[in-house]
Amino acid sequence: MTSKSASAAYERHKERAASAKREQSSKAREIGDLPAVVDPNRRANGRLSFRAFCETYLAELFPLAWSPDHLTAIGKIEAAVLRGELFAFAMPRGSGKTTLSEAACLWAMLYGHRQFIVLIGADQTIASSMADSLKAQIENNDLLLEDFPEACYPVRCLDRIAQRAKGQTHQGTPTEMQWAADQVTLPWIKGSVSAGACVRVAGITGRIRGLKHTRPDGRSIRPSLVLIDDPQTDESA
Repeated sequence: MTSKSASAAYERHKERAASAKREQSSKAREIGDLPAVVDPNRRANGRLSFRAFCETYLAELFPLAWSPDHLTAIGKIEAAVLRGELFAFAMPRGSGKTTLSEAACLWAMLYGHRQFIVLIGADQTIASSMADSLKAQIENNDLLLEDFPEACYPVRCLDRIAQRAKGQTHQGTPTEMQWAADQVTLPWIKGSVSAGACVRVAGITGRIRGLKHTRPDGRSIRPSLVLIDDPQTDESA
C-alpha cells in the first residue's frame, strides 16, 4: 500500500469512527417517547383550581387542614394567576406563605397559565433556595411525573446532571431546558401547554427591572406573573 492510499484509508477510518461517535452521542441525548398521562381526570381537576392542585400533587407540603386565611390566600393567588388580579396579604411567620408562592409557580407553569413568572425573595440566597424547591418538586414528585410527563420526564432523564440539559433532544428537537440557580425553564415539547414556561428568581434588591425572556421559537416575552415573598430586610427597608 502506498503512502497516499494508506493516508486515505486512515482518513476513512477516522470519519467512520467520528460518525459512530456522533450517532452514539445523539442517541444518548435523545429521550425518546414521553410516557402517557396516567390520570387525565386528576390532572384536569387541578387546572382551574389552585386548591385542588395543592391538595392533589403537593399534599406532603400541606398536611394540615386549611385555615380560613389560607383559603382566602389561595383564592387570591388563583385570581392573580387566572385573571391577572393584584393583591397583597399578610400571614404569621411559619404559616406557609413561601410554600404557597412556590406552589403557585408550579401550578401556573405546568398548566400553561403563565409563560414567564418572576419569584422575588428577600435576597438572592433566599430566592435561589426557592428555585431549588421548585426544581426538587419537578425532579422528585412522582405524581407530577405521572400526570405532567411532558414537563417532568425530560428532567428525570437528566439524572441530576444539569449540564445535560444543553444537549437533550426529544424526537430530534432540543428541549431547550434551563436548570440554573436563578432560572427554571421547562422543556420545549411540541404540543405541550407548558412548553418553554419559565420562572426566574431574584432578590428584592437585585436586577428585577426590564426582565425579559426569549423563548425557543424566538419570541421575546415579559413577565406576566410576579410573586413577592416576605421581601423586606434591614437593607431593603
